[in-house]
This record gives sequence, C-alpha cells and structure tokens, in this order.
Amino acid sequence: MFDMDTVTALGVLSASSVAKLGKYETWEPGEKLKILLVGYNGMRNTGADVRVVAMVDQFYRLLGRDRIEIGILTLNLENTEAYFQPPTDLIEFNPVYFRDLLKACKKHHMAVLCEGSTLKSKFANALTLFFCEAAGIMKKQGKPCIAYGSEAGQMDTLVKKVAKKLCKETYFIARTEPSLEIIEEMGLEGHLGTDTAWTFPPAERAWAKKELKEKTGWDGKKPILGVAVINPFCWPVRPSLTKLARAAVTRNWENRVTGYYFHSTSKERTRLFRNYIEGIADAVNRFKAKQDVHVIAIGMEGLDLGPCTNLCEAMRTPTEIFSSKYYDGYQMTAILHSLSMLVTSRYHARVLSMTGGVPSVAVSMDERLYNIFQECGQLDDYYLSTDDSNLGDNLLNSLEKLWENRKTVSAEIRKSVPRYLKVMAEMGRFFHGYVQRSFPGIELPPLPEDWKNCLPELHPSLQKILGDHPA
Repeated sequence: MFDMDTVTALGVLSASSVAKLGKYETWEPGEKLKILLVGYNGMRNTGADVRVVAMVDQFYRLLGRDRIEIGILTLNLENTEAYFQPPTDLIEFNPVYFRDLLKACKKHHMAVLCEGSTLKSKFANALTLFFCEAAGIMKKQGKPCIAYGSEAGQMDTLVKKVAKKLCKETYFIARTEPSLEIIEEMGLEGHLGTDTAWTFPPAERAWAKKELKEKTGWDGKKPILGVAVINPFCWPVRPSLTKLARAAVTRNWENRVTGYYFHSTSKERTRLFRNYIEGIADAVNRFKAKQDVHVIAIGMEGLDLGPCTNLCEAMRTPTEIFSSKYYDGYQMTAILHSLSMLVTSRYHARVLSMTGGVPSVAVSMDERLYNIFQECGQLDDYYLSTDDSNLGDNLLNSLEKLWENRKTVSAEIRKSVPRYLKVMAEMGRFFHGYVQRSFPGIELPPLPEDWKNCLPELHPSLQKILGDHPA
C-alpha cells in the first residue's frame, strides 16, 4: 500500500544513498571526536530527555570532556536547553527530517542512536525510519553507529526491510532480552544492556515537598499516590497531508503531534480510552476512600496533559497535575521520589521512581513495562493491560495488595537497582572500547578500575542504595 509512511521510507533510502555526495567530515588523529546523538528530544518527553542527559554525562566522564564534542538533535531548542550547557551543541531539526539529518551526520564522526524505542512500529514508523536514516548515512560514509540502550519490537514489513538494509553495520546494545532476540533475528549485531536513565538525579527533595504543599494542598504527612496516565489508543502516529489540509480548513488541530504527523483516531479507540480512564479513576477513587491517600496525576510527556485532565475530571476529589509540559526531568523525578505508591502507564515513570524505591502498579500498552516488571519478579501481582475489560476491579485489587506489601516491594525494588547500574557501567566500558576500535590512534583516558566510576557521578540516594545493596 502506497501511503505517507512509504513516502517517508523512500525519502530515508534516498538520503542515505546520496550520503557520500559533497563534503563530509571524517576523524583524523589529534582531532576531537565529534559524536552525534540521534534521539527524540525537544518534545517534553521526560524519558527521552533524561536518557540522553545520563548518556552525555557518562560519555564525558569516560572519554574526556576535552577530547570529544557532542551534538544533540532536538525538535525544539527551548525545551532541550534546560538539560545541556556548552560545549554540548544542540542541533534543531525539522520534523520532515531528511535533509537536516543528512547535514548533521556529515558534520560528525560517529552517531549514537539514543532513543529507547528505536526499532518498532508501535509509536511511529517515521521515528524508526529517522534512526534508520542516521544508521544508513553513517554506513554509507564509513562511520561507526551504535544504538545505546535501545529496544526492538514489531515492525511493519516495509520498515523492517529498511531497518535490515540501513542498520546492517549498526551495533545494538539492547535494553531487554526480547529486543536482542529480534535484533539478532534480523541479522544485526548486538548484546544485552539496559536503559540509561538509572543515573538521572532528582531535584532537591525540599523543592518537591514545597511544590506539593503549595500546588496540591498536601499536608506533608498523607501517603501520596501518583497516577501517570497516557492515551494508549492514539498510536501509531502517522504522517498525513490529508489530515493536515483538513485541520488547516477546520482549525481543529486536536490530534496533531507536530508538522504533518497525527495520532490515530476512531470511535473504537475513543471508547477504549474512555474505559481506560474511567477504570483507573474508579479504582483510585475506591482506594482513596479506604486509605485516605493524597492523589496526584503525573504527565511524563507533554502529550499526557490531556489524559491527566480527563483523569482529574473523573476523580471524586480535586486532583492536581504535574506535567512535563511545565516541569523538567529533574523536577519530575523529585516528584516521583516523593510518592508512596505509583500507578503508571509510562515506562520511565517506573524507572525514575525505582531509584527512589517507590512501589508501583503498571497499566501497560506495550512490552517495556511488561519486561521490567518481569525482570523484577512483580509481573503477576502488579501488571495490568490498558484494555483490561475489568480494569477498575483488577487495579483496585493490585493497589490493595501493593498497599499491604509496599515496604517489602520497595525493598525489592531498591535491591534490584544496583544490577541495572552495573550493566550501565559495563555499557560504558564497551562504548570506550568501541570508540578505540573504531578510531585507531585515538587517545582516551584509561578505564577506571572501579565499575562505579564508569557511570556519571551518582546522586546521594543512589550511593546509599549501592551502599545497602552492593552489586
């Protein structure tokens, strides 16, 4: 079928095929190594942003701030500037990315694919094809490309063919075992790693406490239940000139993401979303009536503000929203660390809350939360599906079980964190060696003997976890 995703794939293949035309930079001994980070930054997606912050800090620490130059692609400079300072360079690109991505790749010596959802059609084929184009350009120009803490999932046939072709020489450090299996089935090379957000630090606890009191009326004593909701049924995002033209005529931009990219919509999707919100609200309302917890809504991406508003409207008591549209990743992490319990449909709400020992229940639409709950041995008791026909009752049961066992579950979570940190340190060691092998003659600092020094500088809360549970 010939659609705009097909047009995007053809554009990606074309940009990759002409990558050797004109001038492009290659590394020479004695030069700083220019590393391009290719991700989904600038859209107020907390997970996408904090992953890259942790990555940049790790690369600077291992390779030497004076020996490398890092460029970060972003869809919005203003939204990204809160995370990075010079010498890190921010490079804004257009959502119709073919030319901008080619230009950025030509100016760098290697690329790192740094988005978690790298090879999958669940969210947007255009996003996967974006990473494929970067890989294809680097392949054509004879430059290294590595995916760092990435996942692979179900892909549409055309997208999978493009990925096999353009990512043939990209090395994948997979975030999960199922992702690695898909990568290897595609004939691509890689090994198992983890996410990179584990080392991301929270803002000051005092700030979070004050913000919770002033914004939500929290008394400083009640346990706080956070609820991180999304619209699980508006994916995938697809490019559409027809929808763009219709929106321009009607002035109804409700389902547009950016440029000519729009969420998927239908009456059935609307019904499923309503059931999802009403099910969560029903469970939280009944749980709050029993335990008198203080409830807040959490929007981990700017797009989640709408679903958070829908949740608040379905709550019996006033509920305030903490949205990444208005709070940066440091602040969102501090709020997550302030919780007593969490209900989440966002993977990185789980990750960032785990470093604070916060127990959680997942209401999930994809494999990322499934995998991490399985890894922590909490899948059977605390994992539900977004399309659960009895979501209200089942979520209430999970919340009640978690409430009774929250201290035990919190201890289990804290005990699991050092393992992820050690894997991330091993990823750093591998990356150091990968750079040395890819650029013979490059002078890098020696690898630290202590694995913890292969990570960014750790926040005191993580240092305490490592002290209590040595890896």
